[in-house]
Amino acid sequence: MASAAAKMFLRRAAAKAPSPLAFARRDFAAVTARTKSAAPETPLMHYTATQAATSSINHRILWVNITFLILVADAGSAVIDL
Repeated sequence: MASAAAKMFLRRAAAKAPSPLAFARRDFAAVTARTKSAAPETPLMHYTATQAATSSINHRILWVNITFLILVADAGSAVIDL
């Protein structure tokens, strides 16, 4: 009697279990979604920056340069002891 109940339990479990291919498809989709990005609207090899984009980048780099120059001047004056 116990073996009949076990067989019935195993049949139900096998019927409810998803197929291995379903796991493979889901895992492939999850990995692809994490590693691949959407195609850019403009391919980067054909990208030309607009005047506004160039000005914005130059403005950001200007502040980095000013900060670096102040740090170098401060460190230099401390070492030379002016």
